[in-house]
Parts: sequence; C-alpha cells; structure tokens
Amino acid sequence: MKVINCFVALLITLIHVSCFLGTHAFQSIRTPWRPTFSGARSRSIKVVDAEVVVQFQPNNNITYTTDVYTDHVDDILNRESAEESHATIAFTKEDENKKYIMLALLWITAFLASLDRVAMSVAFLPMSAEFLYSSSIKGTIASFFSVGYGLLILPAGLFVGNVSPKWAMMSGIAVWSLATLATPLVAGTALSTLMIARAFVGAGESFVLPSTQRFLTVWTFQEEKSRALSFVFSGFACGKIMAYIVSPFILEAFGWRSLFYVYGLVGTALLIPWWILGQDEPPSQSIVLSSTKKKEVLASPFEQAMTICRDAPWKEMLQSKGVWAMTLAHCSRNWGLYNWLSWMPTFYSQQYSIGVKDSAWLSVLPGLAGIVGGILAGIAADWTVQNMQDPSNDDEKTKIRNIFQSLGLLGPAAVMASMAWHIPEEAWLAQAGLAGVFGLQAFNAGGFEAASQEKAGSRWAGFLYSMTTLPGVLVGTFGVWVTGVLLDATNQDWGIIFAINALVNVLGAVAFVSLYESRKEFE
Repeated sequence: MKVINCFVALLITLIHVSCFLGTHAFQSIRTPWRPTFSGARSRSIKVVDAEVVVQFQPNNNITYTTDVYTDHVDDILNRESAEESHATIAFTKEDENKKYIMLALLWITAFLASLDRVAMSVAFLPMSAEFLYSSSIKGTIASFFSVGYGLLILPAGLFVGNVSPKWAMMSGIAVWSLATLATPLVAGTALSTLMIARAFVGAGESFVLPSTQRFLTVWTFQEEKSRALSFVFSGFACGKIMAYIVSPFILEAFGWRSLFYVYGLVGTALLIPWWILGQDEPPSQSIVLSSTKKKEVLASPFEQAMTICRDAPWKEMLQSKGVWAMTLAHCSRNWGLYNWLSWMPTFYSQQYSIGVKDSAWLSVLPGLAGIVGGILAGIAADWTVQNMQDPSNDDEKTKIRNIFQSLGLLGPAAVMASMAWHIPEEAWLAQAGLAGVFGLQAFNAGGFEAASQEKAGSRWAGFLYSMTTLPGVLVGTFGVWVTGVLLDATNQDWGIIFAINALVNVLGAVAFVSLYESRKEFE
C-alpha cells in the first residue's frame, strides 16, 4: 500500500506538470499573443541623462514599470509626457523558456516551505512523549508559526511590491531555513524559545505567496493565471505529502531532531538556484537604466519605506467589497487548512490509537487529493476564462470566481459536516473523508486566490494578497489554538472540531458570493 501511495504521488505530480505545459503549448498555438494598445503610448524619458524604456507585460496591455523605481519614474512620466519615440513589443522565446524556469523555482520553493511547515505536525508525536505536551500546548506551539507569518505578511507584501521579488524570496528562504535548523537546538531549553523559533519559520515563509503573486503577474498571461497558480500551489501539496512520507523514516532512523536539520539544510541549498536562475521579469520587458544612474534615481531605504506606506491604497482596499469578500473567504479557508496541517496526524493517532508512521501515512492521501483538485481547478478556471463570450465582462468573471469559491468552501463543509455527525469507525474511511476535504478545498485556486491578480495590477497584487492574508493568518492561528483547547476540554472529541470547521466554511462562502466583484480597482 505504501509503495502504491508513493507511485501515485509521483504519477500525479508528473501529470500536473504535463497538463500545465501541454495546455499552455496548445493555447500558444491556438491564440498567439498579440498585444493591443490600450491608450498607453511608448515614450522616451530623460532621467539624469539615462533613458527609461517603457515596460511591457504579457497581459495584452502596455503599462509602465512596476519595479523598485516606480515612484520616481511615474513622477517623471507625468512631467515629460510630451516626448515620444518608437518602441518594440516582444515576448520572446527566451522569455518563454525562462518563464518555465521561474515556475519551477516557485514550485520547488512552495514544496520546501510546506515540507518545513508540516514537519512539526509529524514531530509533535515523539516530542509530546519526550516533553509531555498537552493538546493545548501543542496548539500554542503550532500557532506561533502563524504568529510570525501574520506579523510579517503585510510588511512582506509592501516589501515585495517595491523591491526585487527575487531578493525578497531569497531573504524569506534564508530566514525560515535557519529557523528550522535552530528548532531542535532550542526545543529542550524553554517553551518560549521554541515558540520564537517557529515564529521565525513563519516570518520567513510569509514572503513566499506575495512574491509568487508578483512573479506570476509579470510572467504569465491572463488566460493561464489560475493554472499557473494551481501549479505553484501543487508544490505546497507535494511538500506536505513528502513530509508525511519521508519524515517517519527519518524519525525512526535518526530521531526527531534530525528531521529539522535535514529540512533546514535543504532549504538553505535552495538559495543557490535562486541566486543563479532567479529573475524578476522577462528579459525583453526590463527597464534599461545604467547602474550609475540607478543610484541617482533611487531614494534612501527610509524614504522608500515612507513612500511605500504613503502610496499604498489603504483606504480604497479597506472600503472595497471585493477585498472584504476575498478576506473573509481567506479566513474561512485558513481556519480549516491550518487546523489539518497542524492536527491531522494527531487526529489519526488519538482517534484510532496508531503510531507515528501509520498516522503520517494516512495523511498522504488527502495531500494527493489536493493535487488532483488543484489540477482540475486550475485547468477548469482557465478554460472557463478563455471561453468567455466577452473577456471584458466583469459580471461573467465574477460568476466564475463565485462558482469556484463555492466549490472550495461549501464542498469541504459538506464532507466535514458528515464527519461531525459520525466519525468513521475505520481509519481508511476517515482518510477518504479528509481526502475529499483537501481535494475540494483546492478549488479556492479559482476563487479568492486568483482574485488578487484580477483586482490589482502587478505593483499591488502581492500587497493585496497580503492584505487578505493577514486576517486570514490571525483567524487560522486562532483556530489551531482553539482546537487544542477544545480537545483538552472535551476529552478529545473530534466531532466538535469537524462541526466548527464546517460552519466556518459555510460563512466564508456566503460572504464571498454576496460581496465579490471582479472589476479591477488597484493599478
């Protein structure tokens, strides 16, 4: 059975990659990219004797740069709009090749981020035996990952939106990998130091999704965004599966401390390919500024930070019904996601009285279901967008997002409600139920997760995702802690946990369908 699970995991991953590459190739042949001018004129601007070239993005429109120099260049654009010259529009073969390299880097990063995160849920079982952790303490430790994530997610979104996303991603990888290496060193000293280490893991991983949102905004076409996003998100699912498959063997052979050493070192090694291969934007779309002139245009770090905070559309985002819809859906998804990432092996162990290895193996199938759901959701969402009668019709796009968001929240709610009514007597039936939860939950990729790129331009897409993520993280963190407290208070009654998760999902789905609209608001 375990060999079959491994084979199926590998097969599904290969199918997912093939589906993404194949459907992209078909789309490229069927409808080759032809940019259209939407009111923006190409122009040459003098910036301290250095020429700034207009940046072109693969979204069938011409826009101005969203790189670190945006604020300064925009001011000059407004003053120098009288000057005009010719410009060449091209999305070259080199751009296409590098896009797949970037997607691969993003997938591997998501894979390792999930691996490091889920390792703690597997290690909790031997750690609890050694340090006598109660469910409440385990919930508190697990929630501190989210505390670090939540504290940094908004600054991370601002940071990623205004500096090189490559360096932002590398900074996050370095922080979470070093914190993972430190986890076993501090676990035996004091509970507070262990919590701080987990908070730093979360802080480092808070850079992953905002960076991914910005990369995908400039590296992918509108009609492939959902598919690209679900492809990257499958890295999280595969990392989770790998953590459940590999971690028990490492624990058994070398002890739980070695788990964090191995994963921390692998994360540190990921910095090398990012250093060599990572690139902020397609080569044909870069701004041409000499290195000496960049220094004259660039403000001090403090001035940049103040400019970022001043220019961020805080009020507009807080007043947007669409942003509230995305936020509430994000909160609902995170309540369930964080709970099962933290508690699934413990659920199997407590409910069915089985050990670490079997608990971890039972957690594999739900991860596989998440990958399958991601494949179906990404392809279906992109196919639906591509075949819209009127691609500019925001009402039609809104209906598409509502359908996928309903599948991503109401589907899991139905499964968890049935498990709340009666938890299966057999572990494999509970495994099938949780597989349904994760498989349907993946349809969020066509809902609020894709909405950030739909509601915002490249500069603010990552920031918008961070805006919805911050409360989502807080709610998810609270959910993990509440689960631990309820388990201690109810003598490990998992039926209550399933019922609460189902209710939260229903509320999130109703809020999204009631409030969301696809109209772009933040350029």
